[in-house]
Amino acid sequence: MALPRKSTPFDTPEERITELEKMFGMSIDPVGSMDTMVIALGSAIFAITGAFIVAAWINNSYRPIRAKNLPLTTILYVSGILWFVGDLPMNGHVLLTGAFSQCKFWNIWVRVLFCFIYTSVLSIRCYALDRVFNQNKPTRGLAYYLPSIFFIGGYIVYSIITTALPGRMTIGYAETLELCSTTEVYVIVTLCLLWFNWAIIIVMMIRLRNIQSTFNEFYEFLFICFFGMAAMVKTTTVHFTHPKYPLVLGYRIAETLGDVLIINGIILVIMAYPVVMSLVRNKEYEREWLLRLRTDGLQDMYEANLNLRAEGPVHYARMNGSVSNQLEKNAVDECGRESRYFDTQRFGHNHHEQDCVDREVCEGYRASEEVTAIPHCRGNADIRCYDTQSVDSLDTVDGGPKGRRIL
Repeated sequence: MALPRKSTPFDTPEERITELEKMFGMSIDPVGSMDTMVIALGSAIFAITGAFIVAAWINNSYRPIRAKNLPLTTILYVSGILWFVGDLPMNGHVLLTGAFSQCKFWNIWVRVLFCFIYTSVLSIRCYALDRVFNQNKPTRGLAYYLPSIFFIGGYIVYSIITTALPGRMTIGYAETLELCSTTEVYVIVTLCLLWFNWAIIIVMMIRLRNIQSTFNEFYEFLFICFFGMAAMVKTTTVHFTHPKYPLVLGYRIAETLGDVLIINGIILVIMAYPVVMSLVRNKEYEREWLLRLRTDGLQDMYEANLNLRAEGPVHYARMNGSVSNQLEKNAVDECGRESRYFDTQRFGHNHHEQDCVDREVCEGYRASEEVTAIPHCRGNADIRCYDTQSVDSLDTVDGGPKGRRIL
């Protein structure tokens, strides 16, 4: 009677650890409860971020959220999850037996590919803003989608090529050791491609530094680039100084949790604030956001390129140079179009209306020597009353674009 074939070359996990320690001359930490805790903690962090994404989709009609390009942010989130899933076997948190022994699949098609997609989506997001506000072009058409096709398609081709190459040239499974083994050339090429992606993001960030306040994500991009550089320095250093890091508990925990924090930190930097504001200061924050939109003279771009309508709370005839001439033209032209009226239901209220309860706020918005308020056509000569918790006076509105421009 034939004996059943062993599923692994070792009788016990302890035997495998002893053999590996002899071979590599180093202390090796077996997969254990700490690895399970890392998987649970990483999953919990992704669940928190997922709650923000769900809340954003529920409030998708909220204009400050829609301006964040929610579909791209969702792709970013899904890519981050799959990147994390690929980290688990490649960083040594599970035994590489059975399905987890497919090193090329987990490394090339899950971990590396979705890491590429994650960083590519960040580049595409920067490109969309650059196209609208620097190039004055819409976010549609072949010219808009071509860079996305180039990035994603190029990385899929790279994945196909590395999969087709023999394992001794890229990554293979050492059955006797139950380990995935990568070549130095494969690691260098992959890391160079990732550095290239981050270099593009930094260049795009520099181009976006002067977008005015409503869409100014310069500080967000500073945080994003800080996270990205931290991830790349961490990964590059560990891969070249401790190539066997999956065998050491401290290194593999640091690598995996570092990736989790960076992946989710970037998404939360983008989405957390508008989502929280939609829950705790829904109308007030939207009014403030729309006011900045008008004072920055970006309404036309917003409506034309982002397929959204942005009615705002105030129109001005002149700003004495504080706001661009384009804003002055837009305001005068709009007042001349009798088909467009001020939305009194949500964003502006007559002082005589019952819901105008804060008379000091109403009185704070008066025409001064520097700013002349235009009654919005059809004889509506009353000064509007609206909530302005973050904008206290016309002087603040008038000086806002100066203070909000970056560099």
